Amino acid sequence: MFIKPFKVKSNNQLKGTERKKLCEEIAQAFPTLQSEEIQNLLPKKEAVSILKITTHCGHTGKVYCAAKVPLFFQFEKISPPQLFPTVFTLWQHPTLFYTFVTRPLVVPKLAGGASLMLPGVVTDHPPNYRSYGKLEKGVTVSVATNDNMAPIAVGITALSSEDMYMSGGFGKCVEILHVIGDTLYNMDKPLVRPKLGPPVFEKNQTNEAFPEQDIEPQQANGNQISEISKTVKNVNINKQENDDNAGDIVQDSAETEEPLDESNNGDVKEDLDPVQKMDRLLEYCFLKACKTSLKKSDLPIIVSTFFKNHVIGVCPPGCTVDIKKSSFRKLSVFLAHIKDKGLIDTSVTKGVETLLSVKFDHPLIKSLEVMEEPLAKEEEITHAPVISECFKVTAAVVPVLSKFGYEKGDILKRAEIRRCFAEYVKGENLQDGKILKINPQLADIFRTKENQVTVTMEDGINKFIGKMTHTHEITIAGNKLLHSGKLEPIDITVATRSGNKKVTLINNLETFGIKLEEFSKECQGIGASATITDVPGKKTLSVLVQGNQVLYVYKLLTEKYRISKNHIKGLEFAPKKKK
Repeated sequence: MFIKPFKVKSNNQLKGTERKKLCEEIAQAFPTLQSEEIQNLLPKKEAVSILKITTHCGHTGKVYCAAKVPLFFQFEKISPPQLFPTVFTLWQHPTLFYTFVTRPLVVPKLAGGASLMLPGVVTDHPPNYRSYGKLEKGVTVSVATNDNMAPIAVGITALSSEDMYMSGGFGKCVEILHVIGDTLYNMDKPLVRPKLGPPVFEKNQTNEAFPEQDIEPQQANGNQISEISKTVKNVNINKQENDDNAGDIVQDSAETEEPLDESNNGDVKEDLDPVQKMDRLLEYCFLKACKTSLKKSDLPIIVSTFFKNHVIGVCPPGCTVDIKKSSFRKLSVFLAHIKDKGLIDTSVTKGVETLLSVKFDHPLIKSLEVMEEPLAKEEEITHAPVISECFKVTAAVVPVLSKFGYEKGDILKRAEIRRCFAEYVKGENLQDGKILKINPQLADIFRTKENQVTVTMEDGINKFIGKMTHTHEITIAGNKLLHSGKLEPIDITVATRSGNKKVTLINNLETFGIKLEEFSKECQGIGASATITDVPGKKTLSVLVQGNQVLYVYKLLTEKYRISKNHIKGLEFAPKKKK
């Protein structure tokens, strides 16, 4: 349901009575939850909101969030309406539903939109009559992995337990509604999946991999769910053995990336220690970046920017480049090693190292065989915001738009409003060529004079739209941000501090979905310090960069973040070129 981005029609905070009603619905839907446990899910000090959404396939539904973390969701197409918990809720209550256990290698397939198939379910060996529980078709279940009982997906059974057993271990088991890695999971800053230990199989199951006497069940603890933190994965680019049953485990799944060939510079032998593996991976990524990602027009380029945008960007799937885990420890030392091989030429100015040239015809670069498919183009798209004009339904226009299924607070594009208005006028027989007759309902909306009975059709549509709240929808990496009123551009200014020192201030970045911490680190690539500060007279925080860096900031916004120049002001503060 949430594999592709969904559209948020409205986002409203629940009032006290609505909050109480939601708690009653949760208690009714999940009788095993105690009232105290429900209160822990919806703390009184945290804001609880309801999002009305439309999925990519046109299904409407609701998502309930506490402190911006989605906890429950429901769809109108499922009758009667049923509350489903998200994985964040199940991490605190992992035994809320019957749980099917699968292997970790299946998780990426489920995140790609596949259903859980019976061959992918870990049961006792061989399966018996009750290996799949005592379930009917269409029952809500969760899915966990055999190394961690914290659920990774929520879905409904595709067959009854009896049919699963009678199918001989083949066919669909669970239709996935929500899974780790989908757009609902990534709606805000996702939490870290807690480690709750391996799942405990029922007594009638004798799975050899996880005998009951060796397993100590652990209870879920809400404190284990912490703020998301980027974890460094262990480097492992050895060949992976193909699972003999990989084609039967999931359906409609994408093919996995091929492992690196032995002739490839990125291949690492098993007898190498982690430091040597990282050295090989680092050199392979550098050569691959020079061959596939870096262009002559990009030179000269600051080495930190080159490493971040090119070397890390071409790292093979499942691997992480960490120069601190290599024998070089520092980027400058590694570049000196590459420079000794005659591959590059660099220079250092005021402590900032710049990559001046690359010998693209060097034998090491020309002989490199790249086995992975390039992913750089997909990553570039994530930085480009798409800004579209929208309008929010107000109380004034609800009498007309409610006939088309819209409510107060819904977000509509101009074309959709024109279509609804045209259908309303046609149904009421109010149009005469280009003239629109004003009936009492439209007169109440337009607030026209008593003696005015007609307007032009175009004026009528504009008056109708004018009674709605002007809104801008900013889409970044599938996530939609709504901004009411006039869209203020990114404001770049130059100020003078003590000692006649110039500083560059950049304001209104968050409106376009740019994270201030990330942007300030990008600005440090030029060798100038950058901090986040509160500027008097500004409603939002600003990024402060030492020196007059208007040109650098403007280039960073337009080239990396793909912000249109129409949404940036302040270029006139750039330093004038000396004649």
